[in-house]
Parts: sequence; structure tokens; C-alpha cells
Amino acid sequence: MSNKDAEIDELHKSYVKGKELLSTITQWQLRELLEYWLEKHPKNRLPKRADFDPIDIPKTLPYIVMMNVERNPFRLKFRLVGTVITNAFNRELTGLYFDESFDNYLEAEGYTQRKEVAEDGEPKYFFGKGKLKYDLDFTSIEWVLLPYAEDGENVDLIIAALSYGGE
Repeated sequence: MSNKDAEIDELHKSYVKGKELLSTITQWQLRELLEYWLEKHPKNRLPKRADFDPIDIPKTLPYIVMMNVERNPFRLKFRLVGTVITNAFNRELTGLYFDESFDNYLEAEGYTQRKEVAEDGEPKYFFGKGKLKYDLDFTSIEWVLLPYAEDGENVDLIIAALSYGGE
């Protein structure tokens, strides 16, 4: 085994997946958040909430959603919702649960992918048409979902950056 192979074996799977996503993401908000996450990501475990300091990425904050992951039963709670997202839904979501906020949440790719992130601890990316009701006229939505875990393995927070139609 070469030194490079040994180095890759030591990298956490979420870090490797995040590096792969860099080549896919085009919107600056998503790219800035992902690059910041990778910079702060410990190479052998998931980052903790304390590893994220919003002051480091102020231009991206209006595009960010932070969600707490609850288990038994599984639920997602909006911890912080940026102004761009609040405007897109024309309502404040901070403090609400995903399942109480949207009638068709089980059909929403954003819910499905967040559940996957909580289960497998790997970042997810989406580009396409959203299924939730937005108060904007846009052609597409793009997001990246990034896991955080206080214990380094069990996801308890997901931070996302969203872009509506390439703003």
C-alpha cells in the first residue's frame, strides 16, 4: 500500500464524499459552505457544532439552514433559517419541525436527503425542482447538506446552503 492509499484510508468517509462534491457544485453559496466545512472537518471524524463559526462565512449566512436531528422518533427541527430561505417560503421556520411545516414533507427530496445524512453521516447534494411550496418563481433549487456530530459519528445537526435558480 502506498503512502497516498494509507492517507486516504485514514480520511473520514464524509470528508472524502465532500471532496468529491466540490467538482459538482457550481453555486458560490454552496461551494463556500462546503469548502469551509472541509477546511474545519477533522480528517478522522465528523465535525462538531463548535467547529462551525458563522462569522467565518458572513456572505453565505442568508442562504443557510441549520437543523437539529432528533431520534426516537426521527424528527428534524429548524434551528436557524437564513433570510433568503425565509423569503422563499414567505414565513419564519426557525424553531419549527419539518414535519409540522410542510404537508407533503415525506415527498420532499430535502427531507429524504436529510434523513440519509442523519443515517449515513455523508454530505448530500441536490439540483432540480423542489416539491415543497415556495413563494418564489424559480426554475431550480440547488443545495448541499453537511453533517455535524458532537460525538464525531452520530449526526445531530445538519447545516445546508441553498440556492434558488442561481442567485
